[in-house]
Amino acid sequence: MSVFIRTSPFIPNEPQYSKTLSAELPNPTDDTRYLLEVADVLFRRMYRTGYRYAKGGVMLTDFYEHGALQQDLFRADSTKTNSKALMSVVDKINHSDLGNVFFASQGVSPQWSMKREHLSPAYTTRWEELPKVF
Repeated sequence: MSVFIRTSPFIPNEPQYSKTLSAELPNPTDDTRYLLEVADVLFRRMYRTGYRYAKGGVMLTDFYEHGALQQDLFRADSTKTNSKALMSVVDKINHSDLGNVFFASQGVSPQWSMKREHLSPAYTTRWEELPKVF
């Protein structure tokens, strides 16, 4: 997992800062709680006050199929109790039309939202966005 932040290179009068930190997770996981914990630790290590950040993100790598990776005999499994069941319920709610569930570390009232004016159509992933021909 890598976490990065940077200021805008297009504003020359402001102080510039860019940093990326990475961490190798001891075991593969799909538990959002654990990924948020690691991302938070990395972010706190690189964040500096006094800068106007323009971009930040988290990149995940080394994806595995469930059961495809040999477990390490000497490394404890870091899976939290009931992780699979909880993540399954969160995913089911978020993929339904009932609303969204999010983690408290994301905040309860977002201060920003993605710019979506130039969002590409999702022809291959959403039936309702397929072009219709009559």
